[in-house]
Amino acid sequence: MVIKHKRTFPGLIFLLLLAVLAVGLLFTAAASRPGASIQSYDFPNDVTRIYYKNPQDKYVPLPFEPGITSVNPFVVALKDKLSYAKLEGSKAATVLRAGNPSFYVFVADRWDPPPHQLVQLTSNKSTRRFTVISTKGRKGYSPLENESIRLEYRLLERLPVEIGKGRSLFLNYMEIHPRRQLAPGEYAIIGDSLLDIATFRIQ
Repeated sequence: MVIKHKRTFPGLIFLLLLAVLAVGLLFTAAASRPGASIQSYDFPNDVTRIYYKNPQDKYVPLPFEPGITSVNPFVVALKDKLSYAKLEGSKAATVLRAGNPSFYVFVADRWDPPPHQLVQLTSNKSTRRFTVISTKGRKGYSPLENESIRLEYRLLERLPVEIGKGRSLFLNYMEIHPRRQLAPGEYAIIGDSLLDIATFRIQ
């Protein structure tokens, strides 16, 4: 059975909670710091998205595309399996010209390693895809090693978010970028769910 997933991304429950409060809480966190002002913090306003900066130095979210796959990473795999996650169309809508672009993400505190992975896609006239490996007896999946590109992670801000009286969580605002130059081609930043896949093209 082929599953066409609906929109979501890593740690959806946690991130959706934060998304509801994101703009006000992030500004409140910035303003509460001694000597800080809201204007000194330039955060994107949706913590569920993955961003890059355009030539005007503005945050732009990468489009999410629905993955088509037979793999359900939230169910324990009954056997070792190699499959594919496919995207419709041969090219991503977003074109980046830099060979080593940076991206900006929000990650739950103490999430180690962070959930985002970068993969290079194989494309033909009608689809793009990457390989998905399921391991018997385990939930989740992993991409094929030779399709994966290692990322560098840099913590930009650790933001306190109040969730109740005397209770708070921290949200990490991070920059991620590939450890090597990206050749022209199709790429995706993936999470733990495969429900939504952020795509771009290097030209």
